[in-house]
Amino acid sequence: MNFVAAQGMVLGATAYSEADKIVQLYTLQLGRVRAIVKGIRKPKSKLASSIDLFTESTFSLHKKASGSLYVLGQAKILNGYADLKKEFLQITTLQVLAEMVSQATPEGEPHSEIYVLLKETLGALEKEPKSNELLLMAFALKLMEFLGYPLELEICAECGETLEKKKVYLIPHRGGALCELCQGSGSVRFQVTPMGLEVLKKLRRTLVNRVHVLKLKPHFSRQLLFTVIGYLERTFEKSFKTLEYYSKVLPLERE
Repeated sequence: MNFVAAQGMVLGATAYSEADKIVQLYTLQLGRVRAIVKGIRKPKSKLASSIDLFTESTFSLHKKASGSLYVLGQAKILNGYADLKKEFLQITTLQVLAEMVSQATPEGEPHSEIYVLLKETLGALEKEPKSNELLLMAFALKLMEFLGYPLELEICAECGETLEKKKVYLIPHRGGALCELCQGSGSVRFQVTPMGLEVLKKLRRTLVNRVHVLKLKPHFSRQLLFTVIGYLERTFEKSFKTLEYYSKVLPLERE
């Protein structure tokens, strides 16, 4: 039996059998892992509060050498991020954030910088909840960089010409932005205006706790967010179900 202590955050939980659940965790020591929590669906379970979305805890995990799932035996809560779970906007933002991590990160590969980025993003969301879309974009851009998929935003990834003050196209699997002459045809592409390109560059280099300084109009912010996550989806070839839900439950008013 392999035992390990890990510090991590909960990305989600699904029912498993009559009394158990399977949780997905992003941990500092192990990266993204799945664990079964036995008896968690019983009324008097002591572990119930520790598997709430983005609750950070220290976990006692173990598994057999031949098993694919860890077993979560004990948990001690470090930070429940309670203020992020009081309003619908923050809860929905957390769901999108969790899906980004779940879909983009490989299972069983630790990335301490991603764990730190998660903590920084959650802290910034607590202080600046109205900057949630900017923070989601910044997180996605930094996440791709940490995972080895940085977007080229300064020069055309094809011809090397500067992209400053130009309309560009983000093309997955081409390394980032291409100019109009090089964008070609037949590929999935996401058009970005010159202003949008400048915002993306600023978001990528700005510290997470300073992202809120940028101010965007709601419709522009929403369009740019969907562009970034659409690019993320195509890069990792995963569908983000929470994004459609996000747009439905948090519609924008007409400008």
